[in-house]
Amino acid sequence: MTSHYTRGASLSSEASREHIERALMDYGATDVCFSHDGSRSAIAFRADGRQFRLVVSLPEADGTGPSAGDTALGAARGAKAKDFERATRRVWYALTLAIDAKLGAAAAGIATLESEFLAHVVLPGNRTVFDEIEPIIESAYRSGRYSSLGGSPPSPTVDR
Repeated sequence: MTSHYTRGASLSSEASREHIERALMDYGATDVCFSHDGSRSAIAFRADGRQFRLVVSLPEADGTGPSAGDTALGAARGAKAKDFERATRRVWYALTLAIDAKLGAAAAGIATLESEFLAHVVLPGNRTVFDEIEPIIESAYRSGRYSSLGGSPPSPTVDR
């Protein structure tokens, strides 16, 4: 059985953000900042000569709630608020685990920071690698054909 802690339900969102910031800075990242816009939050930082930005979608709070003063409906509103808060904590906790794993792989030399966060590298023009490549990948899957990034399709190789 999984405990609430291992699912991230008991760690506050703020504690997760603090952990992420501390882990990035311990790795050597600079200019770590968090932003929030509606149901999306972003983490941006600089490290190893690159800029990175991770954007996560957070649960949306149900804006249509019971009217004030109705005790039965007020309890329902409280339950929804707790569910929303718990879901938000889980997202931040999962992101904490993912970032810890990526930083751990880079620190151990298993991968580079850039390879671990490649989709999140910010390119000139303020778009990420993922922003640029997602339409190409989608097109390739829709058409069933290789979609080049400017070169020719890779030739098959045989490892010996």
